[in-house]
Amino acid sequence: MTQVIRKMNIEKINKKAYAINGVPGFTPNPRDEESWYYVSEAPICRCIVFVQDDWVEIHNVKVYGPRGEGHGTAMIANIRQAFPGYHIWVNTGECSRGFWEKMVARGHIDSIENEYWWPCWDTTCITCHPTRATGKRRAGAW
Repeated sequence: MTQVIRKMNIEKINKKAYAINGVPGFTPNPRDEESWYYVSEAPICRCIVFVQDDWVEIHNVKVYGPRGEGHGTAMIANIRQAFPGYHIWVNTGECSRGFWEKMVARGHIDSIENEYWWPCWDTTCITCHPTRATGKRRAGAW
């Protein structure tokens, strides 16, 4: 993570919050030094972003409140702004695949890495992920 942090413009806003490349709302994950908690449109949207050398994986997206008002799209667009030049990807369940396909079409993320109806969250699992569109996998299972 230290090498990745050096490539990003990270500004400490207060005791807990950081801005990455001008996008505020990031908090280091104390359980995993490879990831950040992100809260956008507070308190409406939140997620976890895993950052590696040249890619970002988005996990645990939660959007509270009515659907279709653009809060989720704004959050994902903010993540793209915070990590320009990174390959941003997700695993998705069938229930939210339409949203993520729109995010790919709009250029907010680069790929959906599971082609089947429900994701196996262990991105190191080669039984469920024998091939990945871009080969993206995290270093370890969780």
